[in-house]
Amino acid sequence: MSRRLPTLLLAPFVGVLALAGCTPLYVVRPARTPALNLQGPAPDVVIFSMSGRCGPPCLAPRDNWDYLESRGTLDRLANVFTAAGYRVQVAGYASNPAARFSSSYVSGPQRGYEALRLDFAAVAATWMKAARPPRLILLGHSQGSVWLHHLSRVNPHVPVALQVDLDGLCVAWKSDFGAGIRALADAYGDEPSPLQACDAFTVAGRTVGVKDIVWPSVALNLEVQSKRLPARPTVSGGFPVNYLFEVTPNVRLDGTHTGIERFISSREDHSAISYPNSDALAWVTGKAAVIAEGWRAEEARQNHLKPGR
Repeated sequence: MSRRLPTLLLAPFVGVLALAGCTPLYVVRPARTPALNLQGPAPDVVIFSMSGRCGPPCLAPRDNWDYLESRGTLDRLANVFTAAGYRVQVAGYASNPAARFSSSYVSGPQRGYEALRLDFAAVAATWMKAARPPRLILLGHSQGSVWLHHLSRVNPHVPVALQVDLDGLCVAWKSDFGAGIRALADAYGDEPSPLQACDAFTVAGRTVGVKDIVWPSVALNLEVQSKRLPARPTVSGGFPVNYLFEVTPNVRLDGTHTGIERFISSREDHSAISYPNSDALAWVTGKAAVIAEGWRAEEARQNHLKPGR
């Protein structure tokens, strides 16, 4: 028994490494919600999601992939607004500066920040100029939240109705993305570089991370942070001990928390909060349902005030 123990202990890790040499490791499941279609009529709501860094033994950012869409997390949020009667379209992206890249974890090309940036710009230049523009929602996990905070920072004139952050973290930001961002420097023009997305910023006399700022273009922000203390995992999985978690609350430029709500998921780790069956998503979708009801009430009020109504 004692001779076999090391082999038994190593077996799971050997299996993982063996799988890492094969492709794909995961089956990509596209969202059930209609995909973003810039050639068609504008929907009522557009949700852009950005997934974060892949877990060991992957090689980030090469192996990053769009798991928020594949897991059904993006659909779970979209379903809230579909149930409220809105026409919704979604688009998911992976944490990488490139427009397209290949991950050894999944089949097919992955779309990164450059693809998101161009899609967002196209929506801003077309649908957002309509008499009734769609409401834009941003959903990010881990590094994905950082990319999305940067996106709203460099697009101050594009209104975002709701931004959802799931444990936004800057772990390995510059080491992961430095080369890729510098290779695309000309694409960003005079706007701040994504390399600055994890820099310090002075807000109301104190220093906070740029990733923790909810920019003025964002109407509402829901922030989820994973557990700090050991706890039995929920049905969303994960480990009893959480090794990565966000602790800094999001803040406005004036130092207030206006339009910001935060939830600490006391039973879920950094990865578990990104699953659709998590406590974190239950809280997010509950809040989103209230937000959707508020939109409907405001629309009814505006229609009632129109001449001839």
